[in-house]
Amino acid sequence: MSTKRKIFYGWWVLVALVVVGALGPMTRYSITAFFPILSEEFGWSRSLIGTAQSISLWVYSFFSILTGLMIDRIGGRKTILIGGVTCLIGWILLSTMNSVWQLFLYYGFVMGMAISFTHLVCVQTVSRKWFISRGGLAGGIVGSAFAVGTSIFSPLLTSLASEFGWRTVSMVMAGISSVVIITLGYFVIRDTPESVGLHPDGKLPVVPEKTNTANDGSWSLRNALKTRQFWLLFISYSLTGIVYNGIIGHLVVWGVDMGSTAASAGIFVTLFNGPSIVARISGGAMGDRFGKKRILVIGTILPLIVVLFGLFGITAPAILAVFTVILGLAAGFSNTLFAPYMGDLYGRKHVGSLFGILTLGWGLIGGTGPLLWGWIYDVTGNYTSALVLSAACYAIALLATFFVRPLREKKKIHVVFGKPQESAETQLVTR
Repeated sequence: MSTKRKIFYGWWVLVALVVVGALGPMTRYSITAFFPILSEEFGWSRSLIGTAQSISLWVYSFFSILTGLMIDRIGGRKTILIGGVTCLIGWILLSTMNSVWQLFLYYGFVMGMAISFTHLVCVQTVSRKWFISRGGLAGGIVGSAFAVGTSIFSPLLTSLASEFGWRTVSMVMAGISSVVIITLGYFVIRDTPESVGLHPDGKLPVVPEKTNTANDGSWSLRNALKTRQFWLLFISYSLTGIVYNGIIGHLVVWGVDMGSTAASAGIFVTLFNGPSIVARISGGAMGDRFGKKRILVIGTILPLIVVLFGLFGITAPAILAVFTVILGLAAGFSNTLFAPYMGDLYGRKHVGSLFGILTLGWGLIGGTGPLLWGWIYDVTGNYTSALVLSAACYAIALLATFFVRPLREKKKIHVVFGKPQESAETQLVTR
């Protein structure tokens, strides 16, 4: 493929990743859209449906490690193709669901696995391999994809499910989402710019200095996992996941509590994720310009303030609408910068594996969000205590992010014949 193209091919890959990132996550948010209908039809409690959502997140998190390894080893293209087929199977199985064990197996396991191959780990990692100097912007664009998908499809699915039945809607989504994902994965998406004779950002490569890292400047996976910086980011990403997954899992039914109909309550997901699209893209671009850590800190302070204001009382649909819009903007500002930031810290080679491990925390710990929110409501009859929990999560995440320090390498000095000599080997310093 010629490097004289007027439009860098990476932008076409980015467009394809946005579509995949918009359709793939709907396998998870299907239950959010169907929540009021399933609760009424089967008599399932909020904590039970919340448990299924948490199982899906836990499965997603465990398979995200596999997803990251697959992307680094067999490429993002094949991983996305596998994801498209798994989405097809998951939607079809969901349409046949009649019991709790099927909810846990079809939705919790199969669809949790499907989303791991098509959601953030995949699209963020592939985009980071194509873009370096614009890694934050690219991450913001693909990171906003699921917000686009949920904003468009969640209210649509809720409305169509009320009109035609959730089983019919599931079958339609099986055809639409899987065919589009597989088509884009096969014809458009490519693993890296080098795989088609290009370089990241469409620029000529920069020769890295000699270090104990890989030839392209990337850290080894083992050395990266030894750093304090990685585990601080792990804590921050995991705790913010509790808030996000909790609120997104209960927004539709929360809207019904406030007086909205089941058919129209899907609009609250749109109000939460829709405006955040602008925040995600602008936050990514600002991360490239002003520093990703700085934007990550600001992006944790803002939702903390919003959640604290939410404690003053959400008693009507209009108040809930305003709250979700502002929280979506605040939470989305820095949410997509974790993968690009790790690319800056550790290089491109193992960013998939590192982000997959980071996502394990987001799913395993953050995946308790829907369960906790459901349990809190079942015990207290409201979501006030859930907001208190959310504020605590953001406060701890803020501290973890704040203490992330730049990585550097310190050369070892050896004495040879009484004279100090610099060794080619380096010692990783992580302060």
